[in-house]
Amino acid sequence: MTNRGRSSRGTGRSNGIPTALVLVLILGGFGFLLLRNSDEGAPLRAIIPTQLAPTAQENPWQDVLRDLGDESTLAPTIAIPTQPYVPPTLPVAQVPTITPLSASELSAQNSTIQPGVIASVPTLPITPGGNPAFSVGPVTEIPATVQTVPTPNLTWQPPPLLPPLNRDPQGRDHYFFIRPVDSNAQNYGITYYAYGSDGQQEDNPLRVHHGIDISNPIGLPIRAGLSGTVIFASSPEDPYFQNTFSYGNVVVIEHDYGWMNNGVSYRLFTLYAHLQEAVVETGERIETGQAIGINGNTGQVTGPHVHFEIRLTSAAEGIPLYGDTYNPLLWMVPYVGHGTVAGRLIDENGEFLDDYDITLRNVATTLLQAATTTYIFDDTINQVNPDPNWNENFVFGDVPVGRYEVIANYRGERLAGVVTVVEGMTSFIELKPGMIDVAQSPSQQPAAVNLPLTPIPATPPGR
Repeated sequence: MTNRGRSSRGTGRSNGIPTALVLVLILGGFGFLLLRNSDEGAPLRAIIPTQLAPTAQENPWQDVLRDLGDESTLAPTIAIPTQPYVPPTLPVAQVPTITPLSASELSAQNSTIQPGVIASVPTLPITPGGNPAFSVGPVTEIPATVQTVPTPNLTWQPPPLLPPLNRDPQGRDHYFFIRPVDSNAQNYGITYYAYGSDGQQEDNPLRVHHGIDISNPIGLPIRAGLSGTVIFASSPEDPYFQNTFSYGNVVVIEHDYGWMNNGVSYRLFTLYAHLQEAVVETGERIETGQAIGINGNTGQVTGPHVHFEIRLTSAAEGIPLYGDTYNPLLWMVPYVGHGTVAGRLIDENGEFLDDYDITLRNVATTLLQAATTTYIFDDTINQVNPDPNWNENFVFGDVPVGRYEVIANYRGERLAGVVTVVEGMTSFIELKPGMIDVAQSPSQQPAAVNLPLTPIPATPPGR
């Protein structure tokens, strides 16, 4: 047993690697690695994976200039000026020659006339010893001359509202017509010769006015207030409407629309007088706003203007007469932001008081807004008429919205009341003796007398 054990240990020492030798080899290899890592010949580089190396932005022109050399310069393509700069002289614009429009040209283009168009006043041939052709008035030996009148540089008026318009809660308004004159001219009626009045000259009164006058220079186009058919247009063969030479040259239109009031149907007509010339013919169909004539001063006038009338008739046929007129201010649309004041001044018995002064005072500013007179009824077949709906005897047109005091003086008694003017509507007031008169100031806020709900008689009391 003992000999077998010794023999076994001797055999293992002679055949295996000594432990000391293994340790030396391991330590030697580790030292060799340390020596290699301590070599400074190859620098260490740390690269962050998420960060890209910047890319240089090269300018190709820099490379070209670098290759050409430091002293090389590209040749300029534009010659460098050696003289001081002198601006060129601009040619003077030639002003084109404007050819006046004749009446026939105006007729052909009458629906497209714009502000600034020049119209030509026609020559009126005078026949010695007889009536002048296509003219009105006494014969004169002074020859008429052709005038070229450009559209004047006038202030534009406020834009008018659009017809037909009826905002009255009781349906009493009837603003059917546009204005016969464009907004770049005076297109409102003169106040000193109102409808139904004889003017403001007490010593030399005019005839009672059956329309409104809109004053402008000769040459402006006059336009139709509403579509319809021309039933009369002055011509050399037929210059006088209803044998009245005082109108001068006239156009009369029967309109497409009628008017129903209290079960009665009315036919509507407008009349345009004192025209320099009519540019439409009798029987011609026209549209709203179409030019029908040239503003003039023919007939009995004191200056160029258009006389504008509204006529109504319940007859099925025929043209209404001079005594069938109504106040155009109640039929022609007001301006934007404006309304109308209508009223009546009556005595103790309810009778209309003729030719009395009426004033309109702005309550907010205490200033006088306008003045007019009551209608004059001459008890003839040619007298003026109050409106079938309003039964008025005075009207203020184109009044800015606001509160106003309406004032009259009757036998030393001050009669006054307050109305509130609403855009596009008629405000009504009645003045009579015995009514309470309280002077209005801007700080007072009394109840406005406006649009009464009681029925209004269709005809004037006692008329």
